[in-house]
Amino acid sequence: MARKGIDPITLEVLWSRFIAIAEEAAREIIRTAFSTTVRESHNFAVVILDPKGCAISQAGWALPSYVGALPLTAKALLKIFPGETFGPDDLVLTNDPWLGTGHLQDLTSLQPIFFKKALVGYIGITSHVTDMGGKLRSPEVRDIYEEGLQLPPCKFMENGEVNPQIISIIRANVRVPEQVEGDLIAHMSAGKLAVNRIQAMLEEYKLKNLDGVATTIFQRSENAMREAVKKVPDGEYRFHVSTDGYDEPLIIRTEVRVRGSSIVVDYTGTSPQVDRGLNAALNYVFAYSAYSLKCLFCPGVPNNEGGFRPITVTAPEGSILNPRYPAPVNGRSMVGQFIPSAIFGALCKAVPHLVQAASGNPTWALNAAGVDKQGHRFAGNFFLNGGQGASRDHDGISCLSFPSNTSNTPIEILEHMVPLLVERKAIIRDSGGSGQFVGGNGQQVIVKSLSDVQLLLSFLSERTRHPAYGLFGGKNGRVGKVTLNGRPINPKRQWVMSPGDRLVLEVPSGGGYGEAKDRNRDAVEHDLREGLLSLQKARADYNYDGDFSGAANT
Repeated sequence: MARKGIDPITLEVLWSRFIAIAEEAAREIIRTAFSTTVRESHNFAVVILDPKGCAISQAGWALPSYVGALPLTAKALLKIFPGETFGPDDLVLTNDPWLGTGHLQDLTSLQPIFFKKALVGYIGITSHVTDMGGKLRSPEVRDIYEEGLQLPPCKFMENGEVNPQIISIIRANVRVPEQVEGDLIAHMSAGKLAVNRIQAMLEEYKLKNLDGVATTIFQRSENAMREAVKKVPDGEYRFHVSTDGYDEPLIIRTEVRVRGSSIVVDYTGTSPQVDRGLNAALNYVFAYSAYSLKCLFCPGVPNNEGGFRPITVTAPEGSILNPRYPAPVNGRSMVGQFIPSAIFGALCKAVPHLVQAASGNPTWALNAAGVDKQGHRFAGNFFLNGGQGASRDHDGISCLSFPSNTSNTPIEILEHMVPLLVERKAIIRDSGGSGQFVGGNGQQVIVKSLSDVQLLLSFLSERTRHPAYGLFGGKNGRVGKVTLNGRPINPKRQWVMSPGDRLVLEVPSGGGYGEAKDRNRDAVEHDLREGLLSLQKARADYNYDGDFSGAANT
C-alpha cells in the first residue's frame, strides 16, 4: 500500500490497531509483573516507535513522564546501538537518568520489530522497579552514587538469550531481586507480544513497513496541535511556583512564549541544582511540559510524535530542571510534577477557560524496607494521591494522581508486602480549596508497624509548606503533614520505624477555582459532581479508548 493510498477509513483502523496493540502489551505487563509498583500502581508505559525512535502510539496505562521521555530515550539509544546492530530477539536496556526518565528506579528497554527480515520499528517499555539498591529512595542523598546501581545502555538480551552477567549484577545490587528480575521478564513478554501483533497487522494489510501510516499519523496530529495553538494570543506568559525543597524552598520560573502555531517553554531563572535528590533531568522536564500543553490544547488526539513537534522546552544547564551529572535525582518528581502548575499559572490569563488550579500533588509515596528475623528481605513502594485542582467547569477530583497517573496502592497489597497495618485510610473532607468550584480533597492514612524488627522508611512528599494555589478567587488547598508517634517529622529525611510505632500521612488537597457563591447549594452540587466524575473515571479506566488527555479538560 503506497503512502498516498491510505484512505481515511483504513488510516483510522490502523491507528486504532496501533493503540490496541500497545494496550494489549500493557495488559501483559500487568499480568506478568512481579512488583506492586507495576502490577497495582501501573507505574509503567508501552510505546510503539518507528525506526527513528518516533512514537506512533502508546498504551492508556501510562505515565506522562514515561510517554514524553521514552522517544527521547529511544533516539539516544539508537545512537549507541544503530538499527543494523539489532537482531530479531535483542533487547537494549538502561536506567541512565539523563537518557531515560530521570532516576535509577526506571528501567527502559528497546526491542526491535522485524518484518520479513527488515527492521520496521521498536517497542519501548519503561517501568519503575521496586528497588535499585543504594540508599532507600529519598531526597536525602547527596549524589547519584548514593542512589543505587547505574546501568549504562547494554544488550540485556541478544538472540533471545539474556546476558547472565548483567542479570547477576542487577540481582547482587537490589534488595528484592526476584521482583526486579520478574519485572524485566514482563518487559520481554510484553515486547514479544506487541512484535507478533504488529507483524500480523502488516501481513494482513499487505504493508512493507510502518513508515507510510506513521508519517500520516504524525502529520495529522501535528496539524491538529498547531491549529489549537494558533487560537492562543501570541505573547510571553510568566509565572513561578515554590516547592518545599529540602532545607530551603526551590523556585520554578516559567515563561511560555506563543508564536503562531509554536510554543516555547523556558525555565530560565529556576533555582540552581541542589546536592539533594530534588533535581529533574531535562527529558523528564520536557515530558511534563509537553503533557501540560497537550492537556490544554489538543486532548482529543492520541499521543504521538506529531503532537509534540510544535513544542520546545529549554532549561538552564545546572538548574534543578537540567542538572549536571552526578547530581542526585532520586526524588525528581517532587520538582518535576510542579511543571503543570507552573504552565497553567502562566497561561491562566491567556486561556482561563482551559486551565485548572494547582493540584495537591506531586504524588506522595511511602517506601519501606527491612530484613525479618529469618533473614528475608522485603521492600515496597506505596503511592498515595492528593486532590486535583478545580477548573472552570467542575470541582477537582479527590485523591487523583494528577499529573502522574499513578494509581493508589491497595491496602491489602501494602499489608501483604511489608509488616504494616493500615488502621485508617480516609478522605479528608472539606480540605480542598473553596471557590465557585472546589479543589479535590486529600486523604489521611494511618499505619502501624507490626514488625518485630525495625523498618527503614523514606517518603516522597511535597506541599507541606506551600499549598496548591487557587485561581480567580478560589482558595488554596490544604497542606500535607507527616507525623510519627504524634510528632511532626521532616518527610524529606529517612526514618526508622520501631515495632508498634504509628505513622500518620495527610496528603494535600487541590486549589479552588473562582469566587465562592452559595456554599450550601455548592456543597450539594459538589458531592453530586464528585460522585458522577468518580463513576465516569472508573468506567473510563475499565474501557480506556487510548486518548491520554489528562485531567485538565475532564
